[in-house]
Amino acid sequence: MRILQNCKGFTIAEVLISLFITGLLAAGGFQFYVQMHNTALTQEEVSEMQQSSRASLQEMEKVLRMAGFKLDGHAPYRINGDSLYIFFSGTNPVDTVLYYLEDYSDFELPLPDSLDASQKPRKLMRKTNHEAAAIFADNINDIRYNVVNPSTIEITIVVQPLKADEAYADNGGFRSYTAVERIKLRNLGI
Repeated sequence: MRILQNCKGFTIAEVLISLFITGLLAAGGFQFYVQMHNTALTQEEVSEMQQSSRASLQEMEKVLRMAGFKLDGHAPYRINGDSLYIFFSGTNPVDTVLYYLEDYSDFELPLPDSLDASQKPRKLMRKTNHEAAAIFADNINDIRYNVVNPSTIEITIVVQPLKADEAYADNGGFRSYTAVERIKLRNLGI
Protein backbone atom coordinates (compact mmCIF):
# COMPACT_ATOMS: atom_id res chain seq x y z
CA MET A 1 0.00 0.00 0.00
CA ARG A 2 1.20 3.35 -0.92
CA ILE A 3 0.97 6.34 1.41
CA LEU A 4 0.36 9.69 -0.13
CA GLN A 5 2.67 12.34 1.01
CA ASN A 6 2.28 16.07 0.70
CA CYS A 7 -1.53 15.87 0.50
CA LYS A 8 -2.65 19.23 1.57
CA GLY A 9 -6.24 20.44 1.82
CA PHE A 10 -8.30 22.96 3.69
CA THR A 11 -9.31 22.57 7.23
CA ILE A 12 -12.88 23.05 8.33
CA ALA A 13 -11.92 26.33 10.01
CA GLU A 14 -10.43 27.69 6.79
CA VAL A 15 -13.51 26.71 4.78
CA LEU A 16 -15.84 28.35 7.34
CA ILE A 17 -13.78 31.54 7.41
CA SER A 18 -13.78 31.76 3.58
CA LEU A 19 -17.55 31.15 3.48
CA PHE A 20 -18.07 33.88 6.08
CA ILE A 21 -15.98 36.38 4.08
CA THR A 22 -17.77 35.43 0.85
CA GLY A 23 -21.13 35.90 2.59
CA LEU A 24 -20.11 39.37 3.80
CA LEU A 25 -19.03 40.40 0.31
CA ALA A 26 -22.25 39.02 -1.22
CA ALA A 27 -24.38 40.84 1.37
CA GLY A 28 -22.52 44.08 0.70
CA GLY A 29 -22.96 43.64 -3.06
CA PHE A 30 -26.67 42.91 -2.64
CA GLN A 31 -27.11 45.98 -0.42
CA PHE A 32 -25.36 48.12 -3.05
CA TYR A 33 -27.59 46.67 -5.77
CA VAL A 34 -30.77 47.41 -3.78
CA GLN A 35 -29.65 51.02 -3.18
CA MET A 36 -28.84 51.57 -6.85
CA HIS A 37 -32.13 49.98 -7.92
CA ASN A 38 -34.12 52.22 -5.55
CA THR A 39 -32.17 55.27 -6.77
CA ALA A 40 -32.97 54.37 -10.38
CA LEU A 41 -36.68 53.99 -9.56
CA THR A 42 -36.68 57.35 -7.77
CA GLN A 43 -34.99 59.05 -10.71
CA GLU A 44 -37.52 57.49 -13.06
CA GLU A 45 -40.40 58.87 -10.94
CA VAL A 46 -38.80 62.33 -10.82
CA SER A 47 -38.32 62.29 -14.59
CA GLU A 48 -41.91 61.17 -15.11
CA MET A 49 -43.18 63.95 -12.82
CA GLN A 50 -41.21 66.56 -14.75
CA GLN A 51 -42.39 65.27 -18.13
CA SER A 52 -46.01 65.04 -17.00
CA SER A 53 -46.06 68.60 -15.65
CA ARG A 54 -44.35 70.04 -18.73
CA ALA A 55 -46.69 68.22 -21.12
CA SER A 56 -49.76 69.35 -19.15
CA LEU A 57 -48.59 72.96 -19.12
CA GLN A 58 -47.80 72.96 -22.83
CA GLU A 59 -51.25 71.63 -23.71
CA MET A 60 -52.95 74.12 -21.36
CA GLU A 61 -50.86 76.91 -22.89
CA LYS A 62 -52.00 75.95 -26.39
CA VAL A 63 -55.67 76.13 -25.38
CA LEU A 64 -55.23 79.27 -23.26
CA ARG A 65 -53.72 81.14 -26.20
CA MET A 66 -57.08 80.67 -27.92
CA ALA A 67 -58.84 82.59 -25.12
CA GLY A 68 -60.98 85.37 -26.55
CA PHE A 69 -60.66 84.23 -30.19
CA LYS A 70 -63.60 85.66 -32.21
CA LEU A 71 -65.51 86.67 -29.07
CA ASP A 72 -67.19 90.02 -28.71
CA GLY A 73 -68.37 91.08 -25.28
CA HIS A 74 -67.60 87.77 -23.60
CA ALA A 75 -64.88 87.22 -21.02
CA PRO A 76 -61.93 85.26 -22.51
CA TYR A 77 -61.31 83.32 -19.30
CA ARG A 78 -62.48 82.94 -15.73
CA ILE A 79 -60.53 81.68 -12.73
CA ASN A 80 -62.38 80.19 -9.78
CA GLY A 81 -59.98 78.70 -7.20
CA ASP A 82 -58.37 75.67 -8.83
CA SER A 83 -60.67 75.89 -11.87
CA LEU A 84 -59.87 77.66 -15.12
CA TYR A 85 -62.55 78.36 -17.75
CA ILE A 86 -61.33 79.31 -21.22
CA PHE A 87 -63.76 80.82 -23.74
CA PHE A 88 -63.25 81.20 -27.50
CA SER A 89 -65.19 80.72 -30.72
CA GLY A 90 -64.14 77.76 -32.79
CA THR A 91 -66.83 75.18 -33.46
CA ASN A 92 -69.62 76.88 -31.46
CA PRO A 93 -70.59 80.52 -30.88
CA VAL A 94 -68.77 80.14 -27.53
CA ASP A 95 -66.55 77.15 -26.91
CA THR A 96 -65.67 76.44 -23.29
CA VAL A 97 -62.74 74.44 -21.96
CA LEU A 98 -62.68 73.85 -18.22
CA TYR A 99 -59.68 72.61 -16.23
CA TYR A 100 -60.27 71.65 -12.59
CA LEU A 101 -58.90 69.39 -9.84
CA GLU A 102 -60.89 66.41 -8.61
CA ASP A 103 -60.19 63.88 -5.85
CA TYR A 104 -59.66 60.26 -6.78
CA SER A 105 -62.38 57.86 -5.71
CA ASP A 106 -61.36 54.91 -3.53
CA PHE A 107 -62.13 52.67 -6.49
CA GLU A 108 -59.79 54.58 -8.84
CA LEU A 109 -56.90 54.97 -6.43
CA PRO A 110 -57.01 53.49 -2.93
CA LEU A 111 -54.87 55.78 -0.79
CA PRO A 112 -53.67 55.04 2.73
CA ASP A 113 -55.52 56.88 5.50
CA SER A 114 -52.17 58.06 6.89
CA LEU A 115 -51.89 60.70 4.14
CA ASP A 116 -53.01 64.16 5.16
CA ALA A 117 -55.01 66.31 2.76
CA SER A 118 -51.94 68.17 1.43
CA GLN A 119 -50.27 64.87 0.43
CA LYS A 120 -53.20 63.30 -1.38
CA PRO A 121 -52.75 63.56 -5.13
CA ARG A 122 -55.66 64.60 -7.28
CA LYS A 123 -56.44 64.38 -10.96
CA LEU A 124 -56.60 67.36 -13.28
CA MET A 125 -59.77 67.12 -15.32
CA ARG A 126 -60.58 68.71 -18.68
CA LYS A 127 -64.12 69.32 -19.91
CA THR A 128 -64.76 70.71 -23.37
CA ASN A 129 -68.19 72.18 -24.13
CA HIS A 130 -70.86 69.60 -23.30
CA GLU A 131 -68.61 66.56 -23.55
CA ALA A 132 -67.92 64.39 -20.53
CA ALA A 133 -64.96 65.41 -18.39
CA ALA A 134 -61.79 63.40 -18.90
CA ILE A 135 -58.62 62.98 -16.89
CA PHE A 136 -56.05 65.41 -18.27
CA ALA A 137 -53.18 64.74 -15.83
CA ASP A 138 -52.58 62.45 -12.85
CA ASN A 139 -50.93 62.88 -9.47
CA ILE A 140 -51.41 66.62 -9.21
CA ASN A 141 -50.80 68.01 -5.75
CA ASP A 142 -51.79 71.60 -6.51
CA ILE A 143 -52.50 73.99 -9.36
CA ARG A 144 -52.65 77.77 -9.13
CA TYR A 145 -53.59 80.43 -11.66
CA ASN A 146 -52.23 83.95 -11.26
CA VAL A 147 -53.27 86.88 -13.41
CA VAL A 148 -50.01 88.80 -13.95
CA ASN A 149 -51.75 91.42 -16.08
CA PRO A 150 -54.95 91.35 -18.17
CA SER A 151 -53.19 89.58 -21.04
CA THR A 152 -50.81 87.30 -19.12
CA ILE A 153 -51.64 84.34 -16.89
CA GLU A 154 -49.15 82.35 -14.85
CA ILE A 155 -49.93 78.69 -14.15
CA THR A 156 -48.14 76.83 -11.37
CA ILE A 157 -48.57 73.07 -11.21
CA VAL A 158 -47.20 70.80 -8.47
CA VAL A 159 -46.98 67.06 -9.14
CA GLN A 160 -45.92 64.21 -6.86
CA PRO A 161 -45.56 60.43 -7.06
CA LEU A 162 -48.06 58.08 -5.45
CA LYS A 163 -45.49 56.45 -3.15
CA ALA A 164 -43.38 58.03 -0.46
CA ASP A 165 -39.60 57.75 -0.77
CA GLU A 166 -38.00 56.40 2.41
CA ALA A 167 -34.75 58.21 1.60
CA TYR A 168 -36.49 61.60 1.36
CA ALA A 169 -37.09 63.28 4.71
CA ASP A 170 -39.15 66.32 3.72
CA ASN A 171 -42.90 66.46 3.00
CA GLY A 172 -43.62 63.11 4.64
CA GLY A 173 -41.30 61.37 2.17
CA PHE A 174 -43.14 62.63 -0.91
CA ARG A 175 -40.99 64.25 -3.55
CA SER A 176 -42.70 66.89 -5.63
CA TYR A 177 -41.93 68.93 -8.71
CA THR A 178 -43.23 72.43 -9.39
CA ALA A 179 -43.49 73.79 -12.91
CA VAL A 180 -44.43 77.36 -13.76
CA GLU A 181 -45.47 78.78 -17.12
CA ARG A 182 -46.42 82.34 -18.11
CA ILE A 183 -48.81 82.52 -21.00
CA LYS A 184 -49.37 85.61 -23.10
CA LEU A 185 -52.96 85.69 -24.37
CA ARG A 186 -52.95 86.65 -28.04
CA ASN A 187 -56.60 87.41 -28.78
CA LEU A 188 -57.42 90.11 -26.25
CA GLY A 189 -56.41 93.16 -28.27
CA ILE A 190 -54.67 94.67 -25.24
